[in-house]
Amino acid sequence: MFGNPSSTRLTPLLLPALLPALLASCSPAMMSMGSPMMNASPDASTVDGLFLQAVTGSNLFEIQSSQAILTKSNSAAVKAYAQRMIDHHTAAQAQVVTVAAPRGVTVPPMLPPDLQLEVTALNELPASAPVDQAYLKEQVLGHQLALSILQNQQTAGKDAGVTALATDQVPVVTQHLQEAQALLASTTAPATPAPATP
Repeated sequence: MFGNPSSTRLTPLLLPALLPALLASCSPAMMSMGSPMMNASPDASTVDGLFLQAVTGSNLFEIQSSQAILTKSNSAAVKAYAQRMIDHHTAAQAQVVTVAAPRGVTVPPMLPPDLQLEVTALNELPASAPVDQAYLKEQVLGHQLALSILQNQQTAGKDAGVTALATDQVPVVTQHLQEAQALLASTTAPATPAPATP
């Protein structure tokens, strides 16, 4: 998504491309390949099981991309936001695991390859690149996608407990999105020119 490491222009295809990447590690076809662990997860192919796996990918991405920016950013505001993302998404993922386990849904322990490449690209941005803008653009797009996943579960979910998890996370993710948008606007706002002297 970062393409050239010196560029922070993101592909407009990220949002629709990200959902298949999140779901790639949890497709029903993969779950029927004979692994004992996967066979023990009969609910993983339902809309609720796919939601739990997709939201896991989203949480892991937010955590790992935020960990990457902590060592690169010089902005106290961006670092504070990144730390909140680590804390909140770690707590959210603990809730996902708590809901998934009794339902026999195995959540992926790591990012799908496409999302791992995004984290790697962020880690490899040179110091001269506008890393805060690159990270915040990722956060805006990532939280838009997460919100879409949560809202889809609210309307299509069959398991009341899983849907309640989604409903609980909607206001938190909405707040994260708004914060990322505000921070991004502040990092890309043009500098106010000094008044001309007569």
